Amino acid sequence: MRRRSVGFGLIEALLALALGLMLLAAASQLFGSAYQAWRLQGATARLQEDARLALQRLAEDIRMAGMFGCLRLEATDFKSSGAAEAFATPITIAPGSLTLVGAELPGLVGKADWTVLTDCHSWAEVVGHQHVPGPGTMALPIRRLTYRLNNGSLQLVTNVQNALLIDNVRAFEVNRVEAGEGERLDIRLTLFDRQHQLEHRHQLSVALRNPRHGS
Repeated sequence: MRRRSVGFGLIEALLALALGLMLLAAASQLFGSAYQAWRLQGATARLQEDARLALQRLAEDIRMAGMFGCLRLEATDFKSSGAAEAFATPITIAPGSLTLVGAELPGLVGKADWTVLTDCHSWAEVVGHQHVPGPGTMALPIRRLTYRLNNGSLQLVTNVQNALLIDNVRAFEVNRVEAGEGERLDIRLTLFDRQHQLEHRHQLSVALRNPRHGS
């Protein structure tokens, strides 16, 4: 009596191989889609974080624009050439750039452009560069900062440095708006990741604390 053969034949083996290849292809496609989604999420997160940091720094400097101490300055208080003109226009808007003049925030490299020396009661004077105050005198360092869009990068330009803030910038727009509650600056920042073809638009409105000084 002939025994029946046990095991897979050629047809069964080919079917199993085809099924395995189909499952492998499906798994590879699923992994590829998941990996691409992970890369897009990472690129999006980086763009959002870059925009958040840049706009936060911009907002801080805008709020300090026109901040020149505790007394209103008169023409005779300016001892430094060009200081009166710079102080008269602490906010200057041009296509792709924003220039601010105001009290210096921590973290900048180099010395201030000017210093306001005052006792906050009866006298004040504006001198060039940075000065150490004497007894009973307050010294307020003043900086001129320019945020400038240059070849897809947003730069922070001072008297001693040209620092790169963020790359992948497609547009940087600033508009001054007269509102019922006062003046404000509306900022629009558009970032574009060419590698992933991602575009993100960010907006920020900052109220001017010293509107009487602006122009």
